[in-house]
This record gives sequence, C-alpha cells and structure tokens, in this order.
Amino acid sequence: MTMGKRQLVLAALIVALGAAVYLNWQFSGNNQLLATNAVTSTADHEFGEAQLADVPVSGSSKTSSSAVKANASVSAYFSEARLSRQKSRDQAVELLEKVLTDAKSNEAAKKDAVAQAAIIAQNTLKESNMENLIKAKGFADCMAFIQNSECSVVVKTNDSSQNNAIVIKDVVAGQAGIPYDKIKIVEVK
Repeated sequence: MTMGKRQLVLAALIVALGAAVYLNWQFSGNNQLLATNAVTSTADHEFGEAQLADVPVSGSSKTSSSAVKANASVSAYFSEARLSRQKSRDQAVELLEKVLTDAKSNEAAKKDAVAQAAIIAQNTLKESNMENLIKAKGFADCMAFIQNSECSVVVKTNDSSQNNAIVIKDVVAGQAGIPYDKIKIVEVK
C-alpha cells in the first residue's frame, strides 16, 4: 500500500494539530488567568449567594473570606474555560478525522477538512503565544479565544487601566494580525 503526498500531508497536519493541542494543554496547566469583573459583574458576589461578614478580630490581621471565595471562583472559571475549550477542539478534530478517514467522503470535503484542521492548529498556536506573552507582561493569568477573525481575551488583573488594554491589544494584533476593533477584553478581579 503506497501513501500519496496528500495522505502524508494530512497525517503531518493531524500530528501537528495533536502536538499543538497537547502543548497548549501542557503549558496552560493550572495557571490562573487575570481578569477583572468590571465588565462581567458589578459586585463581588452573585445574587442570592450567601456571604460571610468580614469582621476584624482584635490582635490579628484582617482576612477577607469574600476575597478568598472570589479567588477560588476566578480559578474555577479559568479551569472550566480551559477544559471546555479543549473539549470543543477535541470534538472538532475528531469530526475532521472522521471526514478524512471516511472512504465515502469526496475530495472536496477532504480538502476542506484539511484546511479546517490547519486553521484549528494555527489558532491554537496563536492563542497559546498570546496567553504566554500577556502573562509575561505582568498579568497573573489570561485566556484567549480566536474565532471568525475576532479575538476575546479574558485577563485577571487587580487594576483596570487603559494601558492594560493597549498592551493586550498590541500583543493580540502582533501575534494574530487581528485589528484592534475586533479584540474584546474581559477583566476579572
């Protein structure tokens, strides 16, 4: 059985996509994303959620149970978002692999599947690069989503400023070539 150029290119793309997904998963690890809730909510709690009173105890430092709870919820958000993103990519890759391995698929469908696999691999790499560069700029954590020539970035930050938005948009535009008006930034505190 001989393998043609198309099959070799297809196999290389699938291996590259798998490697990109694995590396993204490895590098994202348990890191937390930086973001403020200035865009997503106006309070440190959800409506209907019970809160503990923050009463200082004499002779000891004041600790905020709501701050601990907020950090835990932010951590949970980023963990769930990364997991959800990875699951949806895995499902897309499985679907593309089915199209490629299906003997009944025509050549046009196979070419389209290869093109879509390449786009997924490129977006995965761009998102990973953006996340790492934004973290290197001093943000505690971030998560980028590229879809339909637009990018959404979720960052965890303690202070919201125009300079932060400029830094993030510069990184996204430089890595993905996305125009500034197509970049959305959501901050979580």
